[in-house]
Amino acid sequence: MGLWRYALEQPVTAICPLLSALDFANEWVTINGGWMRVSEGYAWDGCSPSIRVPGTRIWLGTPDGPLGADGRPVSWRASLLHDALCQFRHEIPGLKQAIATGVFAQELVRADAPWLMTSLYPAAVLWLGPRDFPGDLEALT
Repeated sequence: MGLWRYALEQPVTAICPLLSALDFANEWVTINGGWMRVSEGYAWDGCSPSIRVPGTRIWLGTPDGPLGADGRPVSWRASLLHDALCQFRHEIPGLKQAIATGVFAQELVRADAPWLMTSLYPAAVLWLGPRDFPGDLEALT
């Protein structure tokens, strides 16, 4: 797996009403009509910050949470969508930090993440995550 904790073996599609005003497509991400699709092969590190201990399968940093109903950590889908939004934030016209954080928060709730995660993780992402989103910068000009 290399530098990444997760890699998609098949595309993931999510209903994201917060993205309904956005329209975007590239090789990895499609956003249209409140839907978001992340393509097969996309890789990410889960909740950040985290680092892999060289030569092992051990990751240190922010926990991805307990396993959910699908057998994956409850933050798996939330971190996937948020990481993809953040990675391509400079290419997605109108994307704001609050929208990306909101998608992350909604997906944690949908995954039935513990209360501590649904309250603390979005706040941490808002304050510690990237701040240079095009939608926010457009509002300043």
